[in-house]
Amino acid sequence: MDERYGKEESQNIPDTQWIEEATLAGDVLLCKDVAIAHNPLEAQVIYMSNARVFALSKANLAGRAMCQWFLENEAKILAAATRASGPYVMSVNPSYNLRRVKLAYPPPK
Repeated sequence: MDERYGKEESQNIPDTQWIEEATLAGDVLLCKDVAIAHNPLEAQVIYMSNARVFALSKANLAGRAMCQWFLENEAKILAAATRASGPYVMSVNPSYNLRRVKLAYPPPK
């Protein structure tokens, strides 16, 4: 975020904006928790922009542990991101394979 928007401005960018802009730039998104799939506005922008999101299954990890979980799953993340187009959110945990998380969009009929 800081690299894309600058250190000061990145703190004020709405999640919906960076999700859409990063996806349009071709980026795969790494997020600190799966709550992004449950928030209706964020889920909608993930769906509408075909985002590929990999999110940690546990939100209260220290920074070092977050990095460790992503690094332990690097090969799986790269394989999934290359193989499957979005939209999706995959839960990342060192104890199991990646798991798809249900998006809160589109709303049930």
